Amino acid sequence: MTREEIDFLLANRINFDSVKLGFTRNIPFDVLGKYEQLYRKYQDPQFVLTYWCGNCVFDMLERLIRFCESDKECWMAFNGMEETIIKEEVIKPKRGRPKK
Repeated sequence: MTREEIDFLLANRINFDSVKLGFTRNIPFDVLGKYEQLYRKYQDPQFVLTYWCGNCVFDMLERLIRFCESDKECWMAFNGMEETIIKEEVIKPKRGRPKK
């Protein structure tokens, strides 16, 4: 995902949070249009969203949530770790004589 797309999702994170709680809010058409563009780009290019259908909007947002959770960059941005470097722990062997 591009940085602009991730920024858009972060700016409208409340919609993802409400879907996780089991409902959708009244989402403006321009925001729904951007969600539809993202869905077409990453999921299904033939997708057509019916803006007036609450279940259609809910299902689309659920699928976008699952996609974002599988995308590493998006997941790290949602969890506030985009600037964090994850280091692997290196287990050092114990020093000294082995015990009997």
